[in-house]
Amino acid sequence: MHARLPPVAGAGVRRKHLAVGPYRSNTLRWALGGAALLLLADLLLVSVLLNEREQALNRGRVTAQTAASIILRRAEGLFDTLDRTLYAIAEVISARDAPPARDDLYIHRLLVRLHATTPSLGWMNVSDTQGMLLTSSLSFPAPQLQLADREYVRVQRADWSQEMYIGLPVITRTLGTQVIPISRRLETDGGRFVGVAAAGLKSEFLQSLVDDPIPSEGLIIGIFRNDGRALACLPSHDACPDAPMNVVERANDEHADSALVSNARLMGTSAGVSALHASQQYDFFVVTDYPTALLLATWHHNLPIYAVLGLGGNLALVFVGLYAWRQVSHRLRAMAELAHSNVVLEDRVQERTEALARMANTDVLTGQPNRRLFMTEGARLLTLARRHHHPLSLMILDADHFKRINDLYGHAAGDAVLRTLASAPSTVLRKSDIFARFGGEEFAVLLPETTHEGALEVGERLLDAFRSTATEHDGEHLHVTVSIGLAELAPGDTDLEALLHRADTALYQAKEAGRDRLVSDRPTNSEE
Repeated sequence: MHARLPPVAGAGVRRKHLAVGPYRSNTLRWALGGAALLLLADLLLVSVLLNEREQALNRGRVTAQTAASIILRRAEGLFDTLDRTLYAIAEVISARDAPPARDDLYIHRLLVRLHATTPSLGWMNVSDTQGMLLTSSLSFPAPQLQLADREYVRVQRADWSQEMYIGLPVITRTLGTQVIPISRRLETDGGRFVGVAAAGLKSEFLQSLVDDPIPSEGLIIGIFRNDGRALACLPSHDACPDAPMNVVERANDEHADSALVSNARLMGTSAGVSALHASQQYDFFVVTDYPTALLLATWHHNLPIYAVLGLGGNLALVFVGLYAWRQVSHRLRAMAELAHSNVVLEDRVQERTEALARMANTDVLTGQPNRRLFMTEGARLLTLARRHHHPLSLMILDADHFKRINDLYGHAAGDAVLRTLASAPSTVLRKSDIFARFGGEEFAVLLPETTHEGALEVGERLLDAFRSTATEHDGEHLHVTVSIGLAELAPGDTDLEALLHRADTALYQAKEAGRDRLVSDRPTNSEE
């Protein structure tokens, strides 16, 4: 018989190891798989975080670029209106082919009319070649002021190639208010320098371009001259100083794109995004600046949440899915809100543009067309009349003793009288006739297809209409007559200013002859 061998030492331990080995191997594989899955989840989470950060930066870039573009268009529209206003003065001086004289009543009345139709201006004036003030829209006669030290005058005197110049903000010597002066050189037809026309843009009017609509929180906006000097800023001038030299160089680089979006701040030293839009028409540019700290405030606020999700294992995967859905929803909502905001912003810009166009062509007090519309339509009708050899007549009407109404009954009564006078011609004039308020108590009528004799008849009917019109104000019955100057288109009239000048001369004759009458620029039997 064979003796039973004793158990080998350590055999049970080996079986134990054989049993534990596959378990440990599976555990290791699951651990490695789980670790890989967690690593993938972490990588996905990091990718989401970086993507959210880039989206926030992109929204800041879009906001900065959109705001800069809109404000540039608004500012260009404003300066275009002011440029045309100064150009109108330059055209009158050029047509007269003579230097402007001190206290020229005609030039003063022209400044008053242009000032009345341009609400953004605080004043308008004309100075001679030595910088001495000749006439102003604020007073007649003009005060004795030497303006040669003012930058906007000095530049025009020194540089013959300047057109409209945007000056540095100044405090007016007559009103004590801050304005942004603009100026244009005055020359005769022969190119001889005879003076400077200037106007003071109200600082708050330019500031309103960056204040409305209210931009995103933290967005810094600045309107600068091409030399970097600040004209208007948001949130305040202190928060938006003059532009740094590198920004000025970019804005004036003729080889660079006029619209620049930068991934670095142009107006600060910290991280951020900026947009620069330089005007191709005038010497200014717009900068919008958005600090990264404000753009990524929400992103930084969410970082702890992402950290918790990254440490949660399988539960973290569920949270990541839910959070991804939430983030996608938020992103789509944010994009929809941004698109809606852009549409609303564009609609407001369109409404503001249309409102400004209506305001630019309508007299606020009377609701009648203003001088700007009258000059535009008048130039068109005059061209047609000359081309087809058709008659055209023009009348200028001025209320008699209107100052007496203001002095005795107050300016409210004067305004009521002007509204009454503006409505009186409606029963006399045709739809094709143009009736407009020129400014103050002066009105003008353009009569297409109307001869001198026909215009005389219309003028007499207008006189009767004004005589029979009364204004009821505070229990008072106010009667105001008008004086009328009439001129008919002549072969030598090349523009509307010539016709206006002759009608204006006839108006002065009507005033001197006793008022409440019509005087033509050529004698008639009735006048003799």
